[in-house]
Amino acid sequence: MNVVATSDTEKIANDSVALAMKHIFQPEIYHLDLADGLKQLLYEKKCDLNFLLQSDAASLAHELGVEEYVAKIIIDAAKKQATE
Repeated sequence: MNVVATSDTEKIANDSVALAMKHIFQPEIYHLDLADGLKQLLYEKKCDLNFLLQSDAASLAHELGVEEYVAKIIIDAAKKQATE
C-alpha cells in the first residue's frame, strides 16, 4: 500500500486550482443566485445556462434528482441570469 503525504499547502493549492477550473469552464453556473450546493450539483451534472433555459421543471428535477420546486428555483435563477 502506497501512502502519499499531502501537506496543507498542497491541499489549498489543489482546492484553488479546482475552484479556478470551475470558473473557467462553467462561469455562468457559478454566477447564479443559488446555494453553493446546487451550483456544485449543476457543475457535476455538466449543466450549463443554455441547458437550464431550455429545460422544464419536471425534466430538470428528474435529471438532477431533486424535487420539482427546487428545479423551478434553478430555472428561475437561470432566467434571471440570462436577462442581466
